[in-house]
Amino acid sequence: MIGVIASSIIAFWYFKTADRLKLPIFQWVLGGMLVYYAGFAASMYLVLRPLLKVSAGSHSFAMGLTMDVVSAAVGIALAALFRTRVMCRKGAVEGEDGV
Repeated sequence: MIGVIASSIIAFWYFKTADRLKLPIFQWVLGGMLVYYAGFAASMYLVLRPLLKVSAGSHSFAMGLTMDVVSAAVGIALAALFRTRVMCRKGAVEGEDGV
């Protein structure tokens, strides 16, 4: 549930940014979602689960919630970094050229 809420906020954020920068909205929202879920999955399955030595059914509710929150935070951070480093610069370059 935490991931759904976070991804919805990211999608809206990317939608508004793409609209403001006059970039193709669908491609940028899809790209933002891919970056968010890649960060979420990498954090959850490549870092946290092996580090904590837990499987899908062998942890407590609190541990699962903590792993979800940490993974969502990593996904949000990567999506924000991608937006700042790629999306906003792309919009600035296109805006300067009069496109």
